[in-house]
Amino acid sequence: MHYKNQLLIISTLTIAEMKARYRNTIAGIFWVMISPLSVFAVHGLIFKHVLKINVTSYYIFLLSGLLPWIFISSTITTTVSSFITMRDSLLSFQIHPISIIISKTIDSFINFFLPFLFLLVLLWEDVQIHPIGLAMIPIAFFILILGTTAICIGLATLQVFFRDTQYISNFIISVMLFLTPIFYPRHMIPSEYQVMVDFNPFFALIRMFKVTLWQFTYYDLYQALIHGLIACVIFIILSTIIWKKTRNELYINI
Repeated sequence: MHYKNQLLIISTLTIAEMKARYRNTIAGIFWVMISPLSVFAVHGLIFKHVLKINVTSYYIFLLSGLLPWIFISSTITTTVSSFITMRDSLLSFQIHPISIIISKTIDSFINFFLPFLFLLVLLWEDVQIHPIGLAMIPIAFFILILGTTAICIGLATLQVFFRDTQYISNFIISVMLFLTPIFYPRHMIPSEYQVMVDFNPFFALIRMFKVTLWQFTYYDLYQALIHGLIACVIFIILSTIIWKKTRNELYINI
């Protein structure tokens, strides 16, 4: 019964989050599509036509990296202060703090999935998805959501005790944007620096999309799957440690 209550709370919070996000805006719910599509169009124009990065099926390449990155960065940004901003709700109602993070992650995923699907259909003629790659796309979504949720739980918990966590996380996201091969392929990086990509946890969560949508090989699929799962396990372990060490003092500090 407890889990059913939390599921009901998560769904209620998610709906409330979606309604509040675009309330009193001119475009309303259409911002779900307008914002990421605008970002995609601008980046595609700059990197393909201005900087002239020579990549086969560049728009598919960009789609497979940029939109998952937007999901990760926007989810972290909107959840890192969640326990503090929703202090009254946590203290007044029987809401598990992690339910708040999950609801915000679901909201961000909807904001990511709809434009992702729209662009995938729009660019379908340039997509050459291997049947195995197509079957692995749900796994790519699972890795992305699971890893991002674990990151957000850990950061939101740390934010309660260290209020500069949000500034540090925003700085890291800004730096990692350029250190993650989203706009450029991995092979353009000098070989001596490619190790930074191999140990990039954000790229580990995104890499499955690169393999399934852009350039599928069984070897790359195996590597992407292993790296993605390892990143998820590491994030889950770290967030679990942070949560267990601080949960008894969480309500006191918010």
